[in-house]
Amino acid sequence: MDELLWSTFLFTSLGLVVFLVVLSAIVRSFIGLQISFGRILVAAAVGIGLQYLMQTQVTWRSGQYGPAMVALQFGLLAFFSTVFLVISELLVPNGSIPPISDWRRTLRRWLVHSRRSAQIMQIMMGHGLNPLSAQTRTAYQRTPRRQARQVRLALQEAGATFVKLGQVLSTRPDLLPPEYIRELSQLQQNVAPAPWSDIRQVLREELGEDVESKFADFEHEPLASASIGQVHRATLPDGRPVVVKVQRPGISDVVEDDLGITVQLGKTMQSRSEWGQNMGVAALTEAFADALREEMDFSTEARNIADLRAALARHPEEERLVVPDFIPELSTERVLTMQELAGLTLSQPEAAEHLSPEERRSKAHLIFKSVLQQITVDGIFHADPHPGNIMLLDGGQLALIDCGSVGRIDRRLQEGVKQLILSVEYADPQQLTDALFETLGRPEYIDESELTRALGRFMVTGLRTEGRMQLGVFNELIRIVTMHGLRVPPELAAAFRSIATLEGTLALLDPDFDMMGQARQIASRQIEQEFSPLALRRSLEKELISVMPILRRLPRHVDQLASALGDGRMTLRMRLFADRRDRVILWQILNQVLLAFLGAVLGLISVQLVTSQGGPKFTDAFTLLQLLGYTAGMVSTILIFRVLLVIFKRDME
Repeated sequence: MDELLWSTFLFTSLGLVVFLVVLSAIVRSFIGLQISFGRILVAAAVGIGLQYLMQTQVTWRSGQYGPAMVALQFGLLAFFSTVFLVISELLVPNGSIPPISDWRRTLRRWLVHSRRSAQIMQIMMGHGLNPLSAQTRTAYQRTPRRQARQVRLALQEAGATFVKLGQVLSTRPDLLPPEYIRELSQLQQNVAPAPWSDIRQVLREELGEDVESKFADFEHEPLASASIGQVHRATLPDGRPVVVKVQRPGISDVVEDDLGITVQLGKTMQSRSEWGQNMGVAALTEAFADALREEMDFSTEARNIADLRAALARHPEEERLVVPDFIPELSTERVLTMQELAGLTLSQPEAAEHLSPEERRSKAHLIFKSVLQQITVDGIFHADPHPGNIMLLDGGQLALIDCGSVGRIDRRLQEGVKQLILSVEYADPQQLTDALFETLGRPEYIDESELTRALGRFMVTGLRTEGRMQLGVFNELIRIVTMHGLRVPPELAAAFRSIATLEGTLALLDPDFDMMGQARQIASRQIEQEFSPLALRRSLEKELISVMPILRRLPRHVDQLASALGDGRMTLRMRLFADRRDRVILWQILNQVLLAFLGAVLGLISVQLVTSQGGPKFTDAFTLLQLLGYTAGMVSTILIFRVLLVIFKRDME
């Protein structure tokens, strides 16, 4: 009898493994869900363990060894193994567990990530900044000035990545109140330089040789030092003076860990707080992470330099800003070698002391015109033109340096920026509404009349002012736009950030510089140039090139349409649920209906099994079928409660 039982055990176990393999193949073919071989083995182990318990606790005690018992046993094992596969896939989706070969590295990164997350959370708590607590949200509303200061101090204490985040947020008045903008604008990076031995090692790793073989002279003391890199003066073998930007050793791993924490924190705040969802915090942190990763790659900055120099070279007839060239053979992802420019940055007080008031106004106009032309014409612009990134050269020219942050904007957004400026100039609310829809896109659910009225009130109160117009007018415009559900694209936000940064730069040269007035004049001249005979001819040629194929096919299409109308063959085809959101809603409804149906069916089955007196017995008063009935009842209760929870949650929203 023991041999029969063990033969049944081995036969059922082998059949269970075959069943799971076939099931995974069917699921992969018809559902597209990949079930790993390791998960199948774990499910088989669970089934074999349950089979052993059934053999020893049920079959031996009941004394039933017939085919019916073997079939029932195999069916139960297959059912529980399948349930284990489904639950394990829901709790631990495929691909969330790294391969065994990567476990050590993943575990190390997880430990570092956890330690850094705890440190950052401790810093935030120390400054009274729990983003998920009601107390923090209340302070955000009632004491914004004090809370803004705590945010600045916390970011400054958290390190380079979070200082960068604060600096970016300081240029987003569409997201934060003025108190936060003022506080975050004070963030500065005062970082001690890395030791020369570490910098020398980075240069050797990146350039393949020692410093002495690549440079005739290399100064050990840096000209400037920041959180990501530092700049040294050097001389090439041919005598050309250069500056070498070197990335700090080990900074990439630190920044990557901090970016992962930042992105995760953004997702958490968006999912658990209403204000985080309204701001789109998750998308903001991801965009910031992408931008900082690009800034960490100095080869990206080299491409930015080449593109920006090419854009400025398209206007040889005009006085333009200078961008220093880079040395390709001495530039890598962590080292960037550029020509040295002789002069002073505008952040140095003595830079413009010898300039006359007229020269100051002229320089301010040149800087603003160049940046605005980069945005609205060239499509590539310096995204961080603060005083430290603009130099007044010894020869009187102006230069843009540090091209790690460069924005790109397509033709449609360029035209939209021009239309926005002209709409403000003409004070036409409807034209401004149309320009916003053209630039930002038109949401499906928006009250256009209410938006137009809000823009009309904005024009009456914000634009009818004496004297020069402040850039804060655009900040108020962005606030109105975001209140009505329009999202500012990251490229356009970078352009506004560049212009907002430029306001403080120009104030150093000419405190009375009227940015809005100059912007209106420049945009008007650009549009006038587009209506010149030569520009109209070029535009007409472009339009004809795109329209000609349509015009050639038009007579045939008209003939087909007339023929279909005459013969009564005209039909109208309409796709149901063409919008993805409609499909999602339908799927959610079907999902809830199916869960409710399964819960009801399992409830009926559980009642039948619990009241049944047949089947193998665990005890004299408790059978295997009753155990299955209680299990089915528990699953039925969970499914029904899940459906009710979803319904009640939607009613509360």
